[in-house]
Amino acid sequence: MRNCAAALRGSSWRRYATIVLAATLAVIFYAWVDQAYSLPWNPDRPSPPTFPAAPLVGACDGVKSHTGGNKPIPNLVHYIWLLADPTVLRLDFKVFVSVYSAHLFFKPDRIYFHTDVAPDVWDRAKVSGDAWTKRVLAIPGVTPNYIENPTLTTTGNDIDTFGAKSDFIRADVLRKFGGIYLDVDAVPLRDVAPLRHSGFASVVGGAVALAPKHTGYVNTGVWLSQPHSTLSEIFYTAMDRFYNGMWAISVSILTDLAYRLHAVPGEVLIMNPRAFAPASWELDDQIRMFKPHRETPPPRASASGSVLDDAAGQPPELKNTCEDALAWLVRREESGRYESWEMDFSATYVLHAFDDYADKIWGWDGKITLKYILARQSNYARAVYPAMWHAIKAGMIPMDETV
Repeated sequence: MRNCAAALRGSSWRRYATIVLAATLAVIFYAWVDQAYSLPWNPDRPSPPTFPAAPLVGACDGVKSHTGGNKPIPNLVHYIWLLADPTVLRLDFKVFVSVYSAHLFFKPDRIYFHTDVAPDVWDRAKVSGDAWTKRVLAIPGVTPNYIENPTLTTTGNDIDTFGAKSDFIRADVLRKFGGIYLDVDAVPLRDVAPLRHSGFASVVGGAVALAPKHTGYVNTGVWLSQPHSTLSEIFYTAMDRFYNGMWAISVSILTDLAYRLHAVPGEVLIMNPRAFAPASWELDDQIRMFKPHRETPPPRASASGSVLDDAAGQPPELKNTCEDALAWLVRREESGRYESWEMDFSATYVLHAFDDYADKIWGWDGKITLKYILARQSNYARAVYPAMWHAIKAGMIPMDETV
């Protein structure tokens, strides 16, 4: 019996060792594959061009070199809104958060919606749309620019997804008008005037990535540009020549061009990822951004039942002084409170808050509502709360909706 038990123990140990070895090899293999297919910094091979240069011969003709003496980038904000149903224009609360924040912090001359909606549908939505649609369209400066929906490149490739259509439109808009392009899930947190006045023809930002293979790219959801900047002109040409239906090809092309033109004086300023996209589009980062921490008590309601923080006065804005850079640390120390989950947005101009996987976050319904913002139990809610506080005080959101 003792020999039998010893044999079984030996067999169990060997099985355990085999499992551990197999798991270790699997991890090593995954890491190797992840590194091997990383772009653009794999040290074991040269970094290949994203696209062949031959079709772009002459792309630089007539393009003036910039030497840092540019005029400020125009204070125009650009959104793109294409309709699946041409008879219905509906804008939700998340769109309101972005557009109102742009209005508040940028104080732009215009907030353009480049859209394929018919003028009568737009006008009807301003009067009889749902509550958030009417509120978005009532924000000062919001202006429609009616456009043709792009469907085909000059090389004959179908432009058949909303994402691809948006890529073409944003480049065309920036080369014609200049200004600040924002995805509708990108939320301004402070004024970008220092970047508009930086002397660069284009300003883009890096993108945070959790997986090494996604590292090194430029974020396409926030882009500041002079009219007819070199980056916008060549990007538009490259997209027309090389778009082939592949998902996110625009990210590769914009990244490649931005880094190439970064070496040309005055052309492209590439910001640290924290400036525009302090969190990635991957699920773990979306959990960190959006998941409510219900163990953190929400603000107490006032006598009227509102959870609006009247007692504290206007929430502090993120500005651009040395004092503002340290303000988050100062407030944390003075209050004596610090949540272990809290993110610091002191270095962030625009929060590109990817929410594609919000409905996959366990323990939350994935709905971004006014009540969710006012509770301030997530990083996203705390980041956008000052703008929503202002919207309520300005009468854009009725006070009774805060109860």
